[in-house]
Amino acid sequence: MTMNKIIKGICFVGLMSLTTGCDDFSFWNSFLEKPISDEQTIDSVFGKKVYAEQQLAQVYHSLPDHTPINGRLSWSVLESLTDLADYLKSGGTDYHKGAITASNAASSVYSLMYNNKADGKFSSIYGIRQAYIFLENVDRVPDMTEEEKRRRKGEAKMIIAYHYVDWLRNLGGMPWIDHSYQPNDDMNMTRMTIEEMVTKIAQLCDEAAAMLPWDVAASEDGRMTAAGALALKSRMWTFAASPLFNNEKPYREGEASDLHYTWWGNYDQNRWREALNAGLAFIRENQKNGNVYKLVDNGNPRTSFTSGYFDRYNHETLISSHRFARWDLNAYNITQIRYGVCTPMLNYADMFPMKDGSDFDWNNPEHSAYPFFTEDLQETRDPRLYETLIVTNDKFWGRRAEIYQGGREQPQDMGGGQNWRWAGLGNNGIGQRKYTQDHLNELQNKFYQCCLMRLPEVYLNIAEAMNELGIATQKDEFGRNAYDYFNLLRERVDMPGITPEKYAPGVALREAILRERALEFGYEEVRYFDIMRWKHKDYLDITRRRLRTYPVGNKVTIGNQSVYVNFRHEQDTKTVNKRVWVDQWDDKYYLTPIALEEINKKYGLIQNPGWE
Repeated sequence: MTMNKIIKGICFVGLMSLTTGCDDFSFWNSFLEKPISDEQTIDSVFGKKVYAEQQLAQVYHSLPDHTPINGRLSWSVLESLTDLADYLKSGGTDYHKGAITASNAASSVYSLMYNNKADGKFSSIYGIRQAYIFLENVDRVPDMTEEEKRRRKGEAKMIIAYHYVDWLRNLGGMPWIDHSYQPNDDMNMTRMTIEEMVTKIAQLCDEAAAMLPWDVAASEDGRMTAAGALALKSRMWTFAASPLFNNEKPYREGEASDLHYTWWGNYDQNRWREALNAGLAFIRENQKNGNVYKLVDNGNPRTSFTSGYFDRYNHETLISSHRFARWDLNAYNITQIRYGVCTPMLNYADMFPMKDGSDFDWNNPEHSAYPFFTEDLQETRDPRLYETLIVTNDKFWGRRAEIYQGGREQPQDMGGGQNWRWAGLGNNGIGQRKYTQDHLNELQNKFYQCCLMRLPEVYLNIAEAMNELGIATQKDEFGRNAYDYFNLLRERVDMPGITPEKYAPGVALREAILRERALEFGYEEVRYFDIMRWKHKDYLDITRRRLRTYPVGNKVTIGNQSVYVNFRHEQDTKTVNKRVWVDQWDDKYYLTPIALEEINKKYGLIQNPGWE
């Protein structure tokens, strides 16, 4: 959608299309029991509480979703642009092909109108516009209490803040929209500096937090909270304090850099102090509220980890989106995964350590003989591997996965039929489990949520800020140092913690934290932004590998299934897609382009460096 259309959308305050069914928005029990008519005027929408609540539901509907077709790269996900996963379908997007330009920025990693389904109702611009319409009119609703109005205003402000943090991470400083524009308003869309934008977002997060409860009842699961507001502020400051913006020089020269739209203009360690303070403010407020938010730990490392992002009302998820009511095995966002659109690479699997905490190494005979399971099917690796990736002999489709030559999930080039249901999923010798579970009874018809931010991110943000401030081993007011916050995640999955002796403060601890974020948040849109904010192009400059697996010996009967337990493994690079955007890297990729047609309309926008 062009900026001209965007402005018209922001200005449009007459009729609002509210066509949606209860399946789209019923993410708390009594919400939207009945859809309202196709179109309503402002007066009618804000003349009754139920209609006003439905309008706010459309604001929520603008929040992103990480799964294929709903995500920023259409059929793919952001992990397919990192060192974690690959894109198989149709050779990739313009980004994978290195063909992205300012002229086709609508297909970029991030567009103001990404995913135009339903007239852009999944977009940030749509959400911001509807949020301001709500904020400007909710006081007119006669059958809402003042407390209800206050809380709903806080929710609308939080959604605006969430979109602005996404703008910051993808585009840098952008214009600040503070109301639903009228046709006669000044349409100058001048960008803000990084300092101005960070200040505005922080203020909005604080305003929202002051209007929202720390927690909500189970019947209101999915609504924004003060906890989410403080967590979002932690994410924003961690990104803003990182080297992409916080540096002695810009990541790339250009007019936008000269005007400080793409960096602060200098390096200041105090920005890491702000990041630390934001994280500690969350911990402090959570403690005041009885530590209601905590890591899920039910005694089973695998199900605890999964519950933290998958189960509803788990008090580990801090912000979530609810694009659908329930998971559906036949929905596009699930079927595309089995076609291999975002299949994990062996590079990612190899990041997960052994159960004793040591790094996995294919040159170690014990590791290479049993990289995932022993002969009696005992797990050999970090439990999070098995709940993030699908590997041979793990649970799948109500049985055990067979991603090997002759197996039911064998890759196409190893004998899997072109139309075989799961041949794409196992293309790289491993498949995606995150969100999709076992692709059967663990998923089908479960209540849907896409986790946008979880408590572990706050913990790792604090650890990272401590490390960058040179106080990694110092105890804070809660009796923890950077290693303690890191090890909270390891303890939950019964993995050995890290120590200063193994990962010294500074570069070693920083790299350990970034890897831990990859292990914890695979397919949650974290790795891409970690690579960008740390300018870690070297993470992408790798030999992308897949695993080819061949059974050895005879099958044995374990439980009620006959399975192979011994395999020969080979690493292969020939059939992993070549990604031109990495092989022909330009630092301009650290931020995404603004559509050239918008720059040319002279609204005051200045292009990000390198995209002219």
